[in-house]
Amino acid sequence: MSTIELLDLSVRAGSTTLISDVSLNVEAGTWCTVIGPNGAGKTTLVEAVAGLRRPSEGSVSISGEPVGSMSERERAKRVALVPQHPTVPAGMSVRDYVALGRTAYHGLLRAPSALDRKTVDTVLARLTLDEFSHRDVFTLSGGERQRMVLARALAQSTMVMVLDEPITGLDLRHQMTILELLQKEVHECGLTVLATLHDLTLAGQFADRLVLLDHGRVVLDGPSGEVVRSEELEACYGMRLRVIDVDGADVVIPVRH
Repeated sequence: MSTIELLDLSVRAGSTTLISDVSLNVEAGTWCTVIGPNGAGKTTLVEAVAGLRRPSEGSVSISGEPVGSMSERERAKRVALVPQHPTVPAGMSVRDYVALGRTAYHGLLRAPSALDRKTVDTVLARLTLDEFSHRDVFTLSGGERQRMVLARALAQSTMVMVLDEPITGLDLRHQMTILELLQKEVHECGLTVLATLHDLTLAGQFADRLVLLDHGRVVLDGPSGEVVRSEELEACYGMRLRVIDVDGADVVIPVRH
């Protein structure tokens, strides 16, 4: 069953077309990563799935229900978003920030339930943030803060998560930590992930499937190993790429002219 379905999706901003005639199905419990050069439309696509952009044409559905017909509260129970540049309020503890992910369930005027508190506790422990739970969010390192943003999204208890460049600005160790945490959620909890990534090597290693986007259109959609070794990938990036096998994983290396 397709958890995320895009049908003939087009998104325009004024006279500029950002996404054009994109059709895409993401199966439940799988990880799909959208790749492509700057300006390809990757962020627009994930924002459309999260309900932050309205389609100019076509549709976006989550588990068969059109995203555009959902209220903001209903949407927050269906799909969680990890943006590229999340807003983190000043003077808030890590626990209170993660607890914002439960707002859709109890509203702004009612106190969190026992289930809400238990969910937050579980997510904090799962992402090894429990020891930081009472610290101010601005005292965290970049990697800790990114884990906190992911924790808030997981606290929403959705079966779909969309992430826009979730490892931007992180060092290699923290990049791997975030991606491994997500992969664990996919394998153990059946989470459906739609992400964008610039790093082609990491995109290929963690995603079940890659969608190559360029100028707002899908150029190639298939298993990760096939896409990273395709001629279309080189053409879209306008450069030679060499793919080598390192311990069973594809490593993508740009080749200088």
